[in-house]
Amino acid sequence: MAERPLEGRRIVVTRPREHAGALTGRLEQLGAEVTIVPLIAIAPLEDDSELTALVEHGDHDWIVFTSANAVRAAGPGLESARARAAAVGPATAQALRDAGVEPAFSPDVFAALEIADGLEPLSGARVLLPQSEIAEPVLADELRARGATVDAVEAYRTVPRDATEAELEDVRAADAVVLMSGSAARGLAQQGGAGSVLVVCIGPRTAEAASDAGLAVGLTAHEATAEGIIEALSSHFGERE
Repeated sequence: MAERPLEGRRIVVTRPREHAGALTGRLEQLGAEVTIVPLIAIAPLEDDSELTALVEHGDHDWIVFTSANAVRAAGPGLESARARAAAVGPATAQALRDAGVEPAFSPDVFAALEIADGLEPLSGARVLLPQSEIAEPVLADELRARGATVDAVEAYRTVPRDATEAELEDVRAADAVVLMSGSAARGLAQQGGAGSVLVVCIGPRTAEAASDAGLAVGLTAHEATAEGIIEALSSHFGERE
């Protein structure tokens, strides 16, 4: 494979701009021309007192963070929390370290079964799960099925963002558009889709949401991380050199 397998490829990243820097930088290092077209925005809660109280004064055994957004929402009280912290991926783990907390567990694969396996024994355990208001219940259900008491609480809101017509033109002129969440997939579909552009999804759940929304998924990362996206794109376009 070429050292710069994405040379000259136009890649659109649909993450909020403030969260797209690391992925964008790596893609550019590999030769890609990257355009950021956010399709969702992260909004804080109007009242975060419940989350703050649970983080600072709860009697949980684990706090499981499924995104860096949830870490940021937990606030400075996280450092004094009694519970051990788990992070579902490297970006979330780094957000915890930036907050002064070393993750006690981070799975190799971002999947409910893998996360639950790493938290065992769960029978009788108490787990705090801060997440978006639109988070799917898969992880919470798996933890409860193993005997844990789970407090799944809203930590932040994921809101749709309408792209400008110029941004949508950038999407449809690209070689690939990267979807990092089901929310972004639904947002793209609602705004006319990607045309014939290669739709790349960060993992199977995002791919499922994209397909359900009517998008033709062309590529799904084997690992649901930014690095997984990079490897998938590099392999796909590198083989075409």
